[in-house]
Amino acid sequence: MSKLQLKQLWQLLQREQQGYRQLYPLLQCQARLLTSQDHQGLLIHNPRQLQLTEQLAQLARQREQLQAALGSTTLDALAKRLPDSLARPLLELWQTLLTLARRCRALNDSNGRLLASQKEWLEQRMGVTQGVYHPD
Repeated sequence: MSKLQLKQLWQLLQREQQGYRQLYPLLQCQARLLTSQDHQGLLIHNPRQLQLTEQLAQLARQREQLQAALGSTTLDALAKRLPDSLARPLLELWQTLLTLARRCRALNDSNGRLLASQKEWLEQRMGVTQGVYHPD
């Protein structure tokens, strides 16, 4: 296990944390735009949010590849192979990342439910029902 790889892993985790810290306010903004039904605002906002989520997905792939190169499938397994002086801060960094990701996921799920309810409301108002065939 190389020190350079561990340093790279540490930096990836920090970058992921930073990304999730940036994503949360974007998700909050998206929720406000959805609630106010600001479609123009969503058209401007969503590409920025999508770009950040794509960056986060790329960082996660890099982290997983680096973990594999270090001979572990999970950070918990990797930490068990490290001295306590390295394992403890690594696990703290990982737990913080998981907490940030869960917060973002919960807000994203909430935004998805809000969007689905708006779609359902709009379909009801327009007389559109899914799964029902009406021949001409």
